[in-house]
Amino acid sequence: MNAITALLNTDFGNPDGLYDSNLEHYFLDQCYWENIVEGKTYFVIGRKGTGKSAIYKWICNKQNEKGLLISNLSFRSFPFEKLLRLTDDDFSRPNQYQSIWKYIILSEFAKQIVLDQGNVDKSDSYMELIEFVNLRFGKHLNDLHSKITTQPQKTELGLQYRGIGPKTTSESAVQISDGLDNISEINIRLEDLILTNLANNQRAYIIQFDQLDDNYTLYVDNRKYFEALISLFKVVYSLNSVIAPYNNKAKVIAYLRSDIFYQFSSHDPDSAKFDYHTYHLNWSIVNKNDWDNPALLQLMNIRIENSIKELFGQSSFYYIFNKRFIKLRENDKPIEPFRYITHRTFHRPRDFVQFCIKIQDQAKHLNKLDYETVLTAEKDYSSWLIDELKNEIAPVIPATDTLFAFLRTLGTRPFTSSEFKDKFIKGRHQNIKKSPEALLRYLYELGMIMNVNISDSRTEFYSIIRNEKSSFEPRMKAVLHAGLIKGLHTFRE
Repeated sequence: MNAITALLNTDFGNPDGLYDSNLEHYFLDQCYWENIVEGKTYFVIGRKGTGKSAIYKWICNKQNEKGLLISNLSFRSFPFEKLLRLTDDDFSRPNQYQSIWKYIILSEFAKQIVLDQGNVDKSDSYMELIEFVNLRFGKHLNDLHSKITTQPQKTELGLQYRGIGPKTTSESAVQISDGLDNISEINIRLEDLILTNLANNQRAYIIQFDQLDDNYTLYVDNRKYFEALISLFKVVYSLNSVIAPYNNKAKVIAYLRSDIFYQFSSHDPDSAKFDYHTYHLNWSIVNKNDWDNPALLQLMNIRIENSIKELFGQSSFYYIFNKRFIKLRENDKPIEPFRYITHRTFHRPRDFVQFCIKIQDQAKHLNKLDYETVLTAEKDYSSWLIDELKNEIAPVIPATDTLFAFLRTLGTRPFTSSEFKDKFIKGRHQNIKKSPEALLRYLYELGMIMNVNISDSRTEFYSIIRNEKSSFEPRMKAVLHAGLIKGLHTFRE
């Protein structure tokens, strides 16, 4: 089989892992189950496109094989506007959403325990949970997290829930009623019931929160959004800590973009405690040795080999993208296609898959696979990357067209901070509501520019792509990320 035939017959998958129907066939497992489900991980953090949702989906798909009961709570269409009004004034900022988050999680655990076909427990605590679930929710147990958020009311007596609540610890004195129940009091009893049942059956129950950042673009300037997420993370942290001594196989896991997670500390210094229980997703190729067999290359090999069985066990990516035939060049020097593509990504699976799909499309259209095919595909990929960034930038800088038009004037060569400032001022970009200094820092945080140090012997790049906690150094020169160049020059205002 020649390279172009192999390329055209490869299923590279959906760039968004959450919607990839074939994910199970070519998922690259980097000990995620051991580290996330069985380990001490409560939080999975990574940049946009690094595979958080793919892991979230993969873990859920393994529940039958592993004998677990897993609830995946998606917040893509979650009523955040409603939740942001459900503050509990018994808590100070930024903790005022803990009551509602705790109720959502405890109710989901209650549902899992009641629906668990392997649970043969008939204890009083189990029967009380059944009563709670049946009377409160009936048969409508899908999307409890969304339904629960629409029903509580904020009153002078605190956060209240209209409907059926579990009995209090003083069962003989208080009857179940259809009146308004204080959510904090419900949580106390519900937590006690959950812990008793988890200890009795020792079953593995997992609750996962994903797509929390889908609302970020709506609330990026809204402090309440960050307070709501910080409250959730504190509830996940505290509940997991309480549950572990009763049942170390039950837990809650939250997935979030790293750029949002790293802003927690500016709203609440106490959030530093999350780090010990955090799993950081990082695909970056940093050092020279990292190029030997990087995870990104393994990711592409397994997808190609799943489609082309004849290439199994070979360097399948290099078989298709052969530098002798493609003959790519960078800085007037020959370069391996894998390095060429990597340099134009943010070292994320989504970018790499998208670039390969663009090459595949062009190879089919042009009926060839050479440097022209890759360069033509790069234009489409670069435009896609800019569209991806627009979605991320728009809440901070609404004038995205103006921003990209300005970036185009920077060219491909390194520039100083003063040169950047001069061009910015001369261009009269008043509708970009940031100072040149702040804009440079922001572009660095997005990975759109990198610091560069050029000497006679070597050129060194410093980027948030390689080090997420790094920051822009104004005394060094900067350069635009290579993946944006062609997109900026095909971009039209």
